Amino acid sequence: MMASYRRAELLDRLGIGVIVALAVIALALLLLPAVIVVVMSFDTRGYISFPPQGFTLDWYYKVFNQPVLVNAMLTSIKVGIYVTLLCIAFGVPTALACVRGDFRGATALSVFVLIPHMVPGIVLGVAVLFTGALFGIGPSIWLQSITLATYVMAVMVRTVMARLQRLDPLLEQASANLGATRWQTFRTVTLPLLLPAILAGAVFTFIEGFDNLSVTIFTHGYRDRPLPIELLAIVQNTNSPLVAAVSSVQILLAMLALGIISLTIGLDRVNE
Repeated sequence: MMASYRRAELLDRLGIGVIVALAVIALALLLLPAVIVVVMSFDTRGYISFPPQGFTLDWYYKVFNQPVLVNAMLTSIKVGIYVTLLCIAFGVPTALACVRGDFRGATALSVFVLIPHMVPGIVLGVAVLFTGALFGIGPSIWLQSITLATYVMAVMVRTVMARLQRLDPLLEQASANLGATRWQTFRTVTLPLLLPAILAGAVFTFIEGFDNLSVTIFTHGYRDRPLPIELLAIVQNTNSPLVAAVSSVQILLAMLALGIISLTIGLDRVNE
């Protein structure tokens, strides 16, 4: 009896060890490329190589002293903000309709929202480009923002839906029983409880709007070139650590966005 108990305990520990090892390997595979890019951005040589030789901040100085790259960053920030606002404006009501809506098409609506996100970004970008040409609408920052918002709307909808499904409907019913209108109930009860999920969805949609390439390459305005497009042009024309410096800036912005979630609402509360 004791032998079989020890054997089972040993197998449990072995299983836990294997799971932990696989998790560490997966985390290393995810983080290692980003770490290598950041390390290469400090190289003193004029070409990308690993490991780097020396340490310098000159490449970052060049990034923020090139008007083309600075304008590209500002354009990407604008696009990210536009995409976020569009996703909040349309995604939150859609999530409410899918979860609280009392109509036959609620389930179909929740599935329909996922379709653009399931389509490859390149396919969506080409489709929007050709459709816009039929109606005389050319590539622009607004076409890019609307297309990206359509592409990532599912992130906002699903995040808010996950939070909304965990809310007790009795809270809203109690508010209505006390004489509150639907708008008052939403503003004073539902919205504050949904705010963590909305903020989390906003950060993720901003990141996607900021650094998306597959959709942006077909829909961006030629006078408003976002950072991913400029980065692609740099990669095609040069092999300097400037590429790594620009990529490091994008990584830093993504980490700052996740840090904002962690400090404000906590990553563990996103889907509570």
